Amino acid sequence: MKISIITVTKNNKAGLLRAIESVRSQTYKNVEHVIVDGLSTDGTKEILKQVQNDILRQAQGDEAMFYNLQFISEADSGIYDAINKGIKLATGDVIGLLHSDDFYADEFVLERYAEVFQEKRLKEKEKSNSSFRIPAEVRDLEISPGVYTERSECGRNNKGLTTDNLPPFTKDPQPTIDAVYSDLVYVRNKTKDENREMNNFGKIEHLPLNIEYPVIRTWKTHRKVNSELLIVDSKTTNHYSLITDHLLLNGWMPPHPTLFVRREVFEKYGLYRTDMKIAADYEMILRLFYKYKITSVYLPFTTYCMTIGGASNKSLRNIFIKSSEDYRAMRLHQIPSPIKTLLFKNLRKLPQFFR
Repeated sequence: MKISIITVTKNNKAGLLRAIESVRSQTYKNVEHVIVDGLSTDGTKEILKQVQNDILRQAQGDEAMFYNLQFISEADSGIYDAINKGIKLATGDVIGLLHSDDFYADEFVLERYAEVFQEKRLKEKEKSNSSFRIPAEVRDLEISPGVYTERSECGRNNKGLTTDNLPPFTKDPQPTIDAVYSDLVYVRNKTKDENREMNNFGKIEHLPLNIEYPVIRTWKTHRKVNSELLIVDSKTTNHYSLITDHLLLNGWMPPHPTLFVRREVFEKYGLYRTDMKIAADYEMILRLFYKYKITSVYLPFTTYCMTIGGASNKSLRNIFIKSSEDYRAMRLHQIPSPIKTLLFKNLRKLPQFFR
């Protein structure tokens, strides 16, 4: 399975190089990195050509076979127009976004995502990593779409089976996974973790994430979920499902940068709206999860590090624009009480500042 990562950039050479290294350092190597540059004048294009030449020089090794970088440099009408260009260029089975100022929390992020996408449901097999080991109590159960393993939180095992938030059963024994999302932190600078290793079986050691620089906000998507993998069929509105209409109507959304989506989902339901400058990501969330009820999986790890200073909160003017576009997206998708949803959406951010 090929994963396409799309990075949009303009005059951010230093940040872009860090983002590229973040992707190249991933243990999962079947990766295509699509970079859309908005006619930068800081030497970005020249740097990208150097990176491509570096990949070619390593053609004798394996990296060139599994990591591919392609880029375009041309004018665009905004960030979402650039993202759409990247999606059209992408050839991967799954598409994710990595902003040029941001980076992955560790080198195992794409491997975790790939593992979830490639398993439509839990197979009867033991995984050598203790965080992924299947308890005997559930090994023989037909649990679908909910998949549970030992309780864990940030890699720490709390042995024992839990049925908290158990999603309803479905008639489909192998639900297709349309999207996977996870947790995010806002940081001032780069994170570094020197303690992560592979165990004797070559599996990922899920150790607690070590943050080298201060974390400003922690976006824990589902605070009460401790299971390692939880497949959620959003086609139901049962309150045991993780993504429900009730959550969305109360201003909830997954961290958009952590969202990986199958390419056919974009082909079926469309690309990002270019008439929104800041909140087209929220409109996409409502479109996919509220309107079309796509099937998703929550991966309860911090996988994404976002540096502070995004477009949505750079100024009071941008905050106002984002709120007005959020409200417009809610009206577009017929949210019953958009003012209430908008209020709750903003209030939900407050706990992220308290860890």
